[in-house]
Amino acid sequence: MNRRCEFFMTSAVQQQESGKRLARYLQEQLKPQAQITPLQVQCAQKETLMILVQHPPGNAPDAQQIFHTLEMALFSLPPEFAAPFLPSMNGDTVKLFLRVLGQQKPYISHTVKLSRGAATFREAVPGADASLRLGVDDDLQTLIQVPDAPAVQTPTSSAQASAASNFESAREGGLVHLPAVSDLPAPAPASLTGYTPQRAVKGTNEIARSRVKPLLLAAGGITAALLLGLIGYGLTRPCVVGSCAALDTARSLSQQSVQTLQPDQSGVTAQQAIQQLTEARRLVLEIPPWSGQYGDAQALREQLDQVLAAEATATSASQKGQVVAQSVTDWQAAQSLWQTAIAQLQAVPQTSPLQAFAQERLLAYRVNLAFVEQRIVAEQAAQKRLVAAQKTAGLAIARQNVAQTLPDWQQAYATWQVAVNTLTQIPNGTMAHTEAQQLLGNYKPKLTEARDRATKEQLARKLYTQATNLEKQAKAFQQRSQWSQASASWQNALNLAKQVPEGTSISSDAQTRAATYAGFVQQAQTVVRIRGDLNSVCLGTGKICDYTITNEVIQVKFVPAYERKVRTLGGISQFSGDYDTMAQINTHLATLGRALQAISNNAGTPIQVYNSDNQLLGSFIPGG
Repeated sequence: MNRRCEFFMTSAVQQQESGKRLARYLQEQLKPQAQITPLQVQCAQKETLMILVQHPPGNAPDAQQIFHTLEMALFSLPPEFAAPFLPSMNGDTVKLFLRVLGQQKPYISHTVKLSRGAATFREAVPGADASLRLGVDDDLQTLIQVPDAPAVQTPTSSAQASAASNFESAREGGLVHLPAVSDLPAPAPASLTGYTPQRAVKGTNEIARSRVKPLLLAAGGITAALLLGLIGYGLTRPCVVGSCAALDTARSLSQQSVQTLQPDQSGVTAQQAIQQLTEARRLVLEIPPWSGQYGDAQALREQLDQVLAAEATATSASQKGQVVAQSVTDWQAAQSLWQTAIAQLQAVPQTSPLQAFAQERLLAYRVNLAFVEQRIVAEQAAQKRLVAAQKTAGLAIARQNVAQTLPDWQQAYATWQVAVNTLTQIPNGTMAHTEAQQLLGNYKPKLTEARDRATKEQLARKLYTQATNLEKQAKAFQQRSQWSQASASWQNALNLAKQVPEGTSISSDAQTRAATYAGFVQQAQTVVRIRGDLNSVCLGTGKICDYTITNEVIQVKFVPAYERKVRTLGGISQFSGDYDTMAQINTHLATLGRALQAISNNAGTPIQVYNSDNQLLGSFIPGG
């Protein structure tokens, strides 16, 4: 490799490291938003600096807020971060993208124009807009594609090909796509088969002794051949003589894996990186124990085992997190797996060539762990609400079973309302949501029943109160002998009492009062009619009498002026012999008597007639 190639490779590595430092800095600036939605930042540069922010599916952040935060961070960028990408900080363009983890294309973008005094922005462009030219724009491809890694000639079994194909399928549930880890190759140790010739001994001792030497010579030759073969085999093993190319290649593959993984950690790139690590492990396993590099090879193998074991654990965790609605126990199992995978990666030594790969994967693992922990919190909160709603419903049933009065039904209704509101707060996508919907189907009719009964009781109480108020008013009118007003009040009270709904706590009392009011209405109407008749008699052509009406008797009392007039006319006509006048007086008194008798008959009440001195002159009884 000439110096020019080395220079460009060194520059590319330095630029990648600068991009990673810038990405970590910007991700720190997005920490407040990341507390709500897990975020991951990546940076790359071709003709211009490009910044990609990724988040789990189903939990989209506020894009404008993300872009605004990045804008402010770029304008206050420290020199050590800005120098590799924005040397002048004047007239440079920065492209910002927002993408769902596991997706190939961003769905929204911003372009920032950096200048000395101000920044101008293009409006956010949705992912479907042709102006983004997703899949065509070379700048955008820098973020959504990675360069091909150096090819490693390794045999690929059908099982490995199937695992890669299966990994291509989309995994849903809000987690970063992680590849399945194929079984690690385990080379079988070479075996040597010894050979011991056996032969029957025949003949005499001389014959035996004559054949010992040839056999010993043959055995020695075979042993020497075997030893030479073993020595030759050992010398042909990797890293026995000279430099250790297998170890160097394994280390190179370990370092290249993080470059393969960038600029994204989608299933395809992650699988390619894992294939590189698996090949690196195969190479170090071929280094024999008698090699001078065996210790370093075993150290790298242990580190590779840690990383690949973490990937296998992460794959299991990702599979457990595919179902959105599952129990807290299931989510906690996924949480434990993510924590285990993170601990396995954190155990990779700082000096290991796998450290960069481990740090990249830790970002994805922590995003997934945060998502799982959010699901645990959501499931626990949903389960707590479900239990609280069931307890509240039990209390509502108990109160409804003994409810009679308006306050009782109002309390039962309020309790049912709390239970229903608690269930409606359980979010969709949780295990408790399905059960909550079933309970709502049972609770809502009971809520309606309690509400209707409380409304009915409230109406009954209102009508009953109005009827009793009119009753008091009617009695007051009677005491003032205002029978017409009393009759109207009694009639209104009766109407209201009859409107009290049946089946309520006061319906029986309202029916009793309605019957009483009906009697008072009849009495008042009778009194009004009798008063009219008595007014016709007593006040016809002039006032001749006063009257008092009670339930037992009607008292009629002649006024003194009338008595004097009758006595005077009667005495004069009798003294003068004016028989016509005497006949008129007698006719008048007879007519008065018949009128009073008719009134008594109509009222069904006796009438007593008194003179002005309160002396009883006579009486009339109904039907007399």
